[in-house]
Amino acid sequence: MDRWNTAYFQGRLSTGVLAELRELADAPDDALALADRAFRLMLAAGLRPTDLSVFTAWLIGFSVPRTVPSAWSGTVPPVTMAGRHRVLDEYVARNPWHRPGERGVFVDVGCGFPPFTTMETAQRLPTWRVIGVDPAFSRYVVYNTEGAYACYDEDLRLRYYQAGTYDPDRDNSKRRFREILDRLLPRLTGDEVTDEGGKLVRDPMRHYETDNLELVGGGIGEYTADVGVDVIRCMNVFMYFDHPFRERALAWATTLLRPGGLLLCGSNWIDSACARYTVYRKEDDRLVPKEFAFSIDNVRPIDLAPWYGLHDDNLENLSNAHAVGTVRADTPFLRRFDSRMDALLTQLNMCPRDSDGYLGHAPADMPAEDRARCSSILAAHLDDEGFVAEAVDVLRRSGRHAWRNHVGHVAMRPVKPPPLTPSAVL
Repeated sequence: MDRWNTAYFQGRLSTGVLAELRELADAPDDALALADRAFRLMLAAGLRPTDLSVFTAWLIGFSVPRTVPSAWSGTVPPVTMAGRHRVLDEYVARNPWHRPGERGVFVDVGCGFPPFTTMETAQRLPTWRVIGVDPAFSRYVVYNTEGAYACYDEDLRLRYYQAGTYDPDRDNSKRRFREILDRLLPRLTGDEVTDEGGKLVRDPMRHYETDNLELVGGGIGEYTADVGVDVIRCMNVFMYFDHPFRERALAWATTLLRPGGLLLCGSNWIDSACARYTVYRKEDDRLVPKEFAFSIDNVRPIDLAPWYGLHDDNLENLSNAHAVGTVRADTPFLRRFDSRMDALLTQLNMCPRDSDGYLGHAPADMPAEDRARCSSILAAHLDDEGFVAEAVDVLRRSGRHAWRNHVGHVAMRPVKPPPLTPSAVL
């Protein structure tokens, strides 16, 4: 922790931040590498030591070891949540790059479980055919009396359970879900069985399908469409893989898309906060990058999401850090932005600055749902108050072709960002 502090933050991190980061002392190697990568992205984005909040440090120290693949037997946890792609649904509905000439076909790759985001897309695009695709849909889902769920594969191995990425008592939660599974499985003769202590569902994906929504097992390079596709959305997937995997994925997407069709790929968080994504268009049988965009809360985030990635060469992480660094280097803009951000955080009672000038923690009694939605609230306020337009002006003055896109994000013509500085610690 001290070497990180010295190498990336001039030895100026707060004692509260350092205390939270020391939770990584016994973390697995992939968690330590992710934290190191996050700090290097912060450095590239021009984040100051005083702007790393105790809350963000807690997310790094507590959540990172629980979300990396080593915490889930080497697999990627299918974290999903309602409303995550709400803004991207609007992007597709009103996008300037492609309009289907007939019934649109939308493929949501890596949609996770439950397929909340794909269901919402089908509702927002009722005249489209929407197909949710995931390589690891679960054979069984167990629900407890509170409605929380756990997913098990055909061999009854736990894949993931709700709250598993922040649960302080994971062993007990796993035991209780397994007790429900063992109790109900012998009684399962149809699709589901329920008792006073829980519910077990077999092949749950069929319960979510509708007239315009299909759910299909498969993944990148595996799924094939019976018709041409207008839009492929691949969010929160590439951040787990390296650039050669991305290149193979783009080649696969090219074979599925109709002429003019779009690929949207990148990452985001609750209510589309911390968004950073690239939009490709199929032109002359190849994918052409048309737009890179990010939400304004990325300029000084309080969440972990903008820094999350398992490889140094993730294009959206690099593009985001480079663009944000350009915006933050404009002193007049940054002065206005910081002043307003601090005022909004004080109103939300979220990570307020202390007397030494450091950003603090979330209140201990703040509900997790309220805490998680702070970034989207900040982004909405900052856009309404003109900061997206100001950030666009900064990028234009730096020579970038930039604009505010139709969903309120800072957008620009994609350019190849510089590589991430190698680790100075690991």
